[in-house]
Formats: sequence, C-alpha cells, structure tokens
Amino acid sequence: MIESIDYGTQTIEFEVQRRKACKNTYITVERDIGVVVKTNVDISIEELKTLVKSKAKWILKKFEEIGQSIDYGKIVTGSRLFYMGKSYYIELLKEERINYEIEFIHSKFIIKTPLNIEQNKLNEVIEEFYKQKASEKITKLVNKYSDIMKLFPVKLYFKSSKTKWASCSASNKISFNPEVMKLSSSLIKYVVIHELAHIQYKNHSKDFWNLVKKNMSDYQKKEEILRGFKKKL
Repeated sequence: MIESIDYGTQTIEFEVQRRKACKNTYITVERDIGVVVKTNVDISIEELKTLVKSKAKWILKKFEEIGQSIDYGKIVTGSRLFYMGKSYYIELLKEERINYEIEFIHSKFIIKTPLNIEQNKLNEVIEEFYKQKASEKITKLVNKYSDIMKLFPVKLYFKSSKTKWASCSASNKISFNPEVMKLSSSLIKYVVIHELAHIQYKNHSKDFWNLVKKNMSDYQKKEEILRGFKKKL
C-alpha cells in the first residue's frame, strides 16, 4: 500500500508493510524502493502519516545521502533516481544499438542501452540528463527572477559539486550543481533566488535575507528543508 504526506512544498510517498508479528513501527529509506514503513495491523494510516511527517526531515536527509552515494554501476531495472523532489523507477531496455539514451516518460526513467552494458556509460548518461534539465529549467528561472530582482549574473555554469547546490563568485558568475534537479520545484526556485541575491550581497547579512524574503516570503521553510541535506548554499 502506497501512502503520502506533504512536508513543506514536498510530497513524501511511503510504502506500508504490515505484519501481525511486528511489535514496533520502523521507517527505512531504501535506494531501490524509497520510504518503507513496517508496522503491525493495528496502527491506523493517520497514525502512520503523523509518524512519517515527524520524521520528514530525517527522511529528506537520507534521500540526499542515497542520491550522493548511488553507485551507478549497480543500476538495474527497478533501481530509482531522484528528480524534481521525488524518486522514480528505472527501466533498462537492452537493444541492438551502440549509444545510450535516457528519457523521463510516464513517471519513470527509461534508459535504452546496448546489449552489453558498460556501467560507466550508464553513469555518464544519467549525469548528462541532470545537466541538460538543469540548464533548461534553471536558465529560464534565472532569466525570470533576474528581471524581477534587477540582478543579472555575468555567466551561468552547470558543474558538479560534492558540497554545494550552487555558488556565486565575486565576479557574479553563478555555478549550479546539476543535482539541484533532484530537489522539488519550489526548492529549485529558492536556490535561484538565493544565488541572485548574492550578486548584490556577498554575505548572509540581514539585508541579504530581506532581499530573499522580498522575492520568496516563505524562504525560511525552504532554508530549513535544505539544512537537512549535506549540500549547502
């Protein structure tokens, strides 16, 4: 049974597994499955939703850890990738071809591969997917909010980072980590607004936060969610 709860701007789906012999309720976050709640037959769905919501910050942190630690070489049909705040099923289609092709369709990832799969090629096509989507979506958001905020970056980069979602240099060049596409749409908007604000303020002063708040009134909720992740702004 699949249920879900809303946490801030994100939706967390979880699978309920009931066992009569289960004396306690456990929450696990598994790479190939997602969030699993193991419990007995007596606990109501509403009680489980309350429990999951109370653990939402921890769950999102585990999602981030999983996303960073994925060994793409082990991806098989049934594995999952995170995209726009949710975890989606992967299906590998082996064909008579020499190249690799990835598409997101009908709420799942389909990766077409040669008959003999090279794991590093799988890794590359997934990374390229995130980079392409980041370039498409974030460029549009930057253009939109630059016009609103009257702050314009000199240049945009899309570069992987183990520690940062994005950064703004002293010369007002903004670099976005393509993995930002794992976040929800509202969190991505927040990252964009945050970095554009750094064009005017190269710190996290009161004036900086006032500028962020002017363009996203509930920014503190977004900041709280992001603090649960390893990557920073």
